Amino acid sequence: MDIDQHYSDHMEETGLLAQLRQRYPEGPTLYQLAPIDQLHIGGIKASEKLLQQLDLIQPKRILEIGSGAGGLMRMISNRCSAEIVGIDITHRFNALNSALTQLTHLPASLIITGDAQQLPFASNSFDCIIFQHSLLNIPHTDRCLQECLRVLDNEGSLLLHEVLEGANPERMHYPVPWARSATQSHILTFAQLTDVLQQNGFELNTAENWSEAALQWRQRQASKEHSGKNTVSVSPLQIFGDSFRQMGVNVIANLNEGAVEVWQLSCIAKA
Repeated sequence: MDIDQHYSDHMEETGLLAQLRQRYPEGPTLYQLAPIDQLHIGGIKASEKLLQQLDLIQPKRILEIGSGAGGLMRMISNRCSAEIVGIDITHRFNALNSALTQLTHLPASLIITGDAQQLPFASNSFDCIIFQHSLLNIPHTDRCLQECLRVLDNEGSLLLHEVLEGANPERMHYPVPWARSATQSHILTFAQLTDVLQQNGFELNTAENWSEAALQWRQRQASKEHSGKNTVSVSPLQIFGDSFRQMGVNVIANLNEGAVEVWQLSCIAKA
């Protein structure tokens, strides 16, 4: 199974959109959409941390690689005047992204179906690129980063909120939200990531290990899911199918056992 199938084969977007229109006739808020468009570990709170970085650097044109269902894109559009462009290899994600934006009445953004290892943009097109749990699905990290360097302005920013390999990778449990097996997962250690960033023209500015907060967030989500008191109208099950139940359990186990870590990094592109 390729990565496009992993994300699209169990998606129930038709029923999901009908459900949202019925439940929120005036349009859902960004928080109401979070269970299905903030699919990374940490949810909407993790996206808010990225927005704090954007507040500091004030970019004018942003590219999100692996934009998925578009939760971060809509948060950026709702918060700042920067132009935001999304690219994702899964076309059904991109169609869902557009449809969800229409429901929220936010301005539409450009969304492209494509491969991050061959970005369809001219050189120096952006002053900020964001990865949020997307580098882990890209097999050739160096090729992707070379493309990022090409399309970024000199001293443009690269922001990453990523899952990295922990101290005990042999304890990794699958499936997880980004991969149903090891063949779909391309996570690096922190040392490997910082090395490949430097080799491809990026200078590390800040790095924060966010694993403990990420674990606490996932444990809170699991408690809601298992209590029977969760009144949220939409669920990651509508994206990942029934296997999300095991994915959620495995994310907690992988963080607890040190198989994975969650990091937020900021880098500067150097000519």
